[in-house]
Amino acid sequence: MKNLPVILLLAGLWLVTAACVSRLFTTGYDDRTLVVHTFNLFNQKISAPASTATPSSSSSSSPSPTTWNGDWIFRRDRLELIDQYFRAHRADVVLFQQSMQRAHSEVEWDQSILTAGAFAEFDWRSEPVAEYMDTSETESMVVAASSIVGMKQRQAGESPSLWHVGPDGFLQAAALELGGQSAAVFNIQMPSKIERDPIWFSFIEERVREWIKIQGICPKRMIIAGFIPADVEARRFGEFLEALSLKDSSTGFCDVANKCQTANPANDIYRLASDGAAASQADRILVPKSAIVYSAVRTHDAPIKAQPYETAMGFAQLWPSIRNGWEASIRFASCSSGFGF
Repeated sequence: MKNLPVILLLAGLWLVTAACVSRLFTTGYDDRTLVVHTFNLFNQKISAPASTATPSSSSSSSPSPTTWNGDWIFRRDRLELIDQYFRAHRADVVLFQQSMQRAHSEVEWDQSILTAGAFAEFDWRSEPVAEYMDTSETESMVVAASSIVGMKQRQAGESPSLWHVGPDGFLQAAALELGGQSAAVFNIQMPSKIERDPIWFSFIEERVREWIKIQGICPKRMIIAGFIPADVEARRFGEFLEALSLKDSSTGFCDVANKCQTANPANDIYRLASDGAAASQADRILVPKSAIVYSAVRTHDAPIKAQPYETAMGFAQLWPSIRNGWEASIRFASCSSGFGF
């Protein structure tokens, strides 16, 4: 039995490993991995500058701005691509920004279109944030949760779940039921001039702390996701993450920077609407430091050929939206009583 010590050592290591894995999946962490998406549906309120638009044959010789404002043919074509993507990819929680609806219409409505397809089994929590009289449209922030994930219903007199963040930013909150414990999701559209207003990080931090305290949700079980075009090296962004014990889900998954750039000039809609702005990582999913991040990836990377749009809008490829989305597969830590930051 010369090999007996080695066998005993290996058996001991196996028992230790099995105990660690068992503790991970029975007490330390949720049993189920959560796949989270954030995606901007584009409200089509930004027009391309005249210099980049292609004039139609019936127009004058001087180019006019490309306009897709209120164009529901263009929107339906894009929503079809979005629906196709989510039919083929798993999603448990999806945070949409700039969801739209035409007044008094059941067909010109993002929710109606998407819940007739890939989101048929999703609970759809919509919060109106803006109205546009010129096109009779309403813009909303949306949290959509699959039937596997329970979304807690709001009670009468409950604390607010939507806040304005600057002139054109919004923060939406919703509570989920996961693994027998609640979790919070915050859908964020930061102000377009975020670099000039770092104070908004403090505002968001305060709202997040207040809301999860009122809801009785553990800080280790929350997600903040959406349009967060912050520089990861910026001091105020780093302080915000540290104050809430969060990390960027993209950390460790961006060995090549352009893999994480959701604002991408290769996207014709973004190129025209941004007047040639540089690529950047504008969409993020922030998770607790204690959470396990199994994967994080840029989504909606596949445009289709759309020849009619070359003449009408100046591009031959149709992209799903103005920017790419972001997806993260995570597992929350469980919380005991008496939790806090």
